[in-house]
Amino acid sequence: MNQLKYLNNVSWQEVFDVWKANEGADPVWQAFAKNEKGWDTWEQWRGYQSSILGATEREWKLYEIIDPNQIVPKFLIGPFPGWQKLFEEKNVNTFEDLVRDKTEWVKENIGIKTRREHFPRSTQFIGLYLDDKQKIVMYEGHHRAAAISLAVFENDPIVFTSNPTIALTTIAGDSSKLLDHLLASKASKPV
Repeated sequence: MNQLKYLNNVSWQEVFDVWKANEGADPVWQAFAKNEKGWDTWEQWRGYQSSILGATEREWKLYEIIDPNQIVPKFLIGPFPGWQKLFEEKNVNTFEDLVRDKTEWVKENIGIKTRREHFPRSTQFIGLYLDDKQKIVMYEGHHRAAAISLAVFENDPIVFTSNPTIALTTIAGDSSKLLDHLLASKASKPV
């Protein structure tokens, strides 16, 4: 956490609004919410996912990531099946691990490739600070985190005109239960 600079407290609604303005406005993600996850809208899909986390009841703080090329690759990959399926052991791998161990998959992923070639000037991640592990797990921003990690791996780090920010909430106690629950939910529409 010492490579993060505290900016201010934020509400979940503020965090969600930034997420919606970026990912939620993207037709690709709108279609994914409908066609892959079974929801009518992006807001329903991500709202459900947020409810599993209990996001509205949590305290959120916004931080500037001081050296994104150094710290982002060390973030844990979030509890999402599409990312966790790449590893035998779940919820313990970093983006650094991903790029090192699954290099070809990373290079071929269109979402990562696009962000690697055109990283957004201003960007905000969403993360969970796991108090028991003293680690940050990515909740939102996997393609961007993988793009940063790939750039570092290729010895061509991204030059940031402004440092990214991350909205974080602290997960106290045994974080593995929450991560396992989030992973099992798959964020698909319940039947």
